[in-house]
Amino acid sequence: MFVIAASTLSFAWPFLAGASAGLTLARSPVPRVAEGRSIAVAQMVRGILSYTRWPGAMASIRLCVAGAPLYGAKLAETEGAGGRAIQLRSLLPGEGPGAAGCDGLYLGRMAAAERSQLIAEAHGQAIVTIDENDPACRAGAMFCLAVEPTRLSFQLNLDAVSRGAVRIDPKVLLLARAPEGQP
Repeated sequence: MFVIAASTLSFAWPFLAGASAGLTLARSPVPRVAEGRSIAVAQMVRGILSYTRWPGAMASIRLCVAGAPLYGAKLAETEGAGGRAIQLRSLLPGEGPGAAGCDGLYLGRMAAAERSQLIAEAHGQAIVTIDENDPACRAGAMFCLAVEPTRLSFQLNLDAVSRGAVRIDPKVLLLARAPEGQP
């Protein structure tokens, strides 16, 4: 497996903007922290989807959510990616992503066996897979998010991308470029 580690995301957590150097996350209200992370994850997902090319023309992207996502609260509010609307749908247990008509699969917390099965069912199909609960990217999703206290990053699994029927524009790595003035 060949995985590219994309470093820091090109935008800071919304709740950290303008924060003083002495402010720590422990002092931030938990709901605001969780909301800020959910917003950042939704923006990241929208960015990933905008750099994805499916074999046929599509008016909208059907993003299926499986498991219990920690940061998926704002995915429903995600605006269009690349000029296409995003339709969010919950994937029922035992319902494979291909059978459900998914263009994208967002994986939250779930049993390892279920995760592996869903990813295996998506291989070879026109489905981009994004996992929020596998920062080392070992389960085989195309994109694996790493949500840390002060940054959001992702791993890009080139093996999974090469086995899929979607094409990922290499410019997706621009999402991981650090903002000017930051390491």
